[in-house]
Amino acid sequence: MNTHTSCCAGQDAILHRAASSSSWRRLAGLTATAAVLLLSGCATLTAVRVDVATPKPAPQVLVGAHVQVQAAPANADSVHADVFQAAVVQAMTRAGMVPLLGQPAPYTARYSFHTYMDFEASFPSAWPPPGPPMLLPNGAWIYNGHPLWWTGFSWPPPWYERVFDLEIRDATTGALIYRTSAVTGSYEQQLAPVAQRLAGAALAGFPQQSGVHRVTIPGS
Repeated sequence: MNTHTSCCAGQDAILHRAASSSSWRRLAGLTATAAVLLLSGCATLTAVRVDVATPKPAPQVLVGAHVQVQAAPANADSVHADVFQAAVVQAMTRAGMVPLLGQPAPYTARYSFHTYMDFEASFPSAWPPPGPPMLLPNGAWIYNGHPLWWTGFSWPPPWYERVFDLEIRDATTGALIYRTSAVTGSYEQQLAPVAQRLAGAALAGFPQQSGVHRVTIPGS
């Protein structure tokens, strides 16, 4: 197994362990939300909790290094492409790197923002699912095939994981130099509103920070 494959496998294992607690995180989030609503209304509900996984510290050579920034195709073609790019450039600059756009550099940074529905967290009492979810014309989801005794009872909205991935490679050899990921769970699916927070959390503590940790970003 080469270094790239080993690193990716280790990263996937880290993220899998972090994601396995998504149901508990969702329940805890609902409980905390209810408490805040009772105590102080909605003013403080914009805080974002981000789980970050970084297999190993970044090499010191990346501090101050010129790095060419590249977007994943889906991000480059998105209507929010400028938002995603600005979030990454800002986070890399704060981390001490010199991000470059469209210019050659000794290193390349490929980033990706994406989202997916966490079915296990969305429907924990009916897992594995008896049937697929159904998208209604109004954009809402309902769960198809649930037991008859659920008739007349609606499921809560689906739970989404919004993810940021960043890989930095040697431009000459293609060798993986550094990798980090950040994920935040929410009923909200849109990526643009949290792009800056995800990228910032992923690179917080660069270059020494590594392992799995949680970053709580206060709301405005």
